[in-house]
Amino acid sequence: MDKEGNVSRVMKRILSAVAVIALCGLAACASGPPRTDAQKQADKETAERVETALNGDKQLYAKHISVHVDGGVVELTGYVWEPEDLQLAEAIAEGVPGVSRVLNELELNRNGNEDSPVAR
Repeated sequence: MDKEGNVSRVMKRILSAVAVIALCGLAACASGPPRTDAQKQADKETAERVETALNGDKQLYAKHISVHVDGGVVELTGYVWEPEDLQLAEAIAEGVPGVSRVLNELELNRNGNEDSPVAR
């Protein structure tokens, strides 16, 4: 192998290593400071209140909605069957004490079967 081939391989390895280091640095910066036990407990309690509110609403079938809370910010994931349920779930979560913001990542399940025993 010639000298240029060796230099090219070395450069590729160096660039790969730099990219990995940069990504690790970004990930470390994005994670922020560690949360305290009190913060974790507050988020857990907020998540429980949101789940209770979602499941307690007679107009919303919330069995496929997951709730995650971080610093009072609620993230709703999963799916619903009706377009209006997307906004209803968000409105319910926003009304729960301790919620500062709602990230609605819910999806509309367009393949639902209306005659299914799981459907409302």
